[in-house]
Amino acid sequence: MSEMILREMAESLAQVDDLSWGMYAFSRDILRDKVSESEKKRMIEQAIRCGYEMADKVMSSLGTWDPWELAEKLKLSVEYADSGQIADRVLFALFTPPDKIQIMKEPIELAAKNGLFEGLFPVEQIERLILGHEIFHFLEEEEEGIYTRREKVILWKLFGYKSKSTVRALSEIAGMYFSKKINGFLYSPFALDILLYYNYNSNEALKMYREVLSY
Repeated sequence: MSEMILREMAESLAQVDDLSWGMYAFSRDILRDKVSESEKKRMIEQAIRCGYEMADKVMSSLGTWDPWELAEKLKLSVEYADSGQIADRVLFALFTPPDKIQIMKEPIELAAKNGLFEGLFPVEQIERLILGHEIFHFLEEEEEGIYTRREKVILWKLFGYKSKSTVRALSEIAGMYFSKKINGFLYSPFALDILLYYNYNSNEALKMYREVLSY
């Protein structure tokens, strides 16, 4: 039953457009209420473009789109960690500056063990998509003037002073589309957020799934 549900979810999520995935990312950002709907749309388009342009730049300079080769050429330390769950959060990977990437084995192993992704995504593809996303976060730290660092929202104003902040959702969006392009993936890797989370909390994953389809 679970396999059938996941297959149906994957097929539906494959049809979700880029704007809807961007809105999904914004819905999980603490600054979501600081940005108007029209501004969110503009920012989403810019973040997607940022991810794609960074992928092209990497290919041009390093001669490959393969995430494992990129990690090696960028001298990144990639290792596996056991648990993907910290308190009530599930992590699929983690980039720690300046050059460390951890891929969490548990979410991938659960998917493989339960056979929930058989015929949907090979384990190797899931790893490559996750790795590609984290490589973007490394490049984001290295690239001066990158859009995801340049775009900021005003938190508050007082006596002519303004407090501004970057928007985490834009970094996540750009990272997903960077990984999509270097891996030649047909649709948004954001789908894995929901499909992998199904093994931890199926009810919440279904709630997230319905939310995405509503945008």
